[in-house]
Amino acid sequence: MDNTTFNDRLEGIGLSKIAYMVWIVLVYVVAIAIQIYENATVHDIVLLTLFSAIHFFLYYLSVSLQLSKKQSWFYIILQISLLFLSSFFLHTRIPILLVGILPMLIAQSITIFNSWKKVLIAFIAIYAVYCNAIWLNYGSSELPIFILVFFFNLTLVVFYSVMYNRQVNARIRMAYYLKDLELVHKRVEELTLANERQRMARDLHDTLAQGLAGIIMQLEAVDSHLQNGNTERSHEIIQHSMAQARETLRKSRTVIDDLRSVPVEKNSFNKQVLEQLEVFKQETRINVELLEQPIVNIPYLVRENCLYIISECLANIKKHANAEKVKMEIKIINSEIVIKISDNGIGFKKKSIGKHAGRYGLIGLFERARLIGGEIQINSDIGIGTEIILKVPIKGEAYGSI
Repeated sequence: MDNTTFNDRLEGIGLSKIAYMVWIVLVYVVAIAIQIYENATVHDIVLLTLFSAIHFFLYYLSVSLQLSKKQSWFYIILQISLLFLSSFFLHTRIPILLVGILPMLIAQSITIFNSWKKVLIAFIAIYAVYCNAIWLNYGSSELPIFILVFFFNLTLVVFYSVMYNRQVNARIRMAYYLKDLELVHKRVEELTLANERQRMARDLHDTLAQGLAGIIMQLEAVDSHLQNGNTERSHEIIQHSMAQARETLRKSRTVIDDLRSVPVEKNSFNKQVLEQLEVFKQETRINVELLEQPIVNIPYLVRENCLYIISECLANIKKHANAEKVKMEIKIINSEIVIKISDNGIGFKKKSIGKHAGRYGLIGLFERARLIGGEIQINSDIGIGTEIILKVPIKGEAYGSI
């Protein structure tokens, strides 16, 4: 048992000290009555008061100081010795301190040690002292009667102690569970905050960073055409840049709205994919082949992340692939949405994913897929193009007519 639990048990002793002290006072009053009945001297009454006061003080001290395990053994031995001596100094027909307090000492050992082996050792020691004290003071003929009285008191006291000890254990467990619950709650808050920060980072990357990167590329193209005197093409690219800037602004506002509430779904998944492809064709003039199966009634979170993944894949093709042809497939296979995007561009080495500072697009794909319970597979190499396959499990009907 660790120190925290042991200290909690000592605190449990403190919670029961009032009942124990009341018992000591009751034993003392009964002992005084017996002394008066047997015409004891003032000297005997003073000794009885002294032994009771010392026992009372030792018990109070053990509770207040919260003794360690070794100190608890010393306390038990000291109390046994005190009560053993009292049987020789208090000459009455009934050894009231032995009969009344030794069983309580056994009950106290149950609370202190919380180990049946140690409690058994304490019981044997206390019982041996009790029997020897009775035998030495009153003879063997009185021993059976006092043993019966001792075990009667012990049964009552131990029953109370065991019941109380269970309550203490229950309180300790409850405090432990509450502490664990607080730690778990704090950890959940930290993870929620971390996940929200990652989500905001993905949203910013997929809107502002991606949109601004496209606008910068188009402005660079405008500058090149202006230097060559091709104003007509420059004007055309500027018009596309303005359209893209408006689209980036719209997406940014959508992200801000998403942080406040879940927007109402206005367009179908397939229609939003077509809109993305139209923008991609206008910006790159790359031929896109689309093979799609109508997808409807999918959860908002799945839909939005799938659209973001498609947008990121198209943005990577536009910026890095140098491709001439793109093929996209959207279908349902074995209760999974499968989205496959491939190009015939320059490709890249898969080992380079996540190793370039400031480039987090592909990492964002894996994060978004994991967020919706899906998985991403990337197949690419230098000179053979790139193929990205997204699989997302779905529940219920997710396809039908648009």
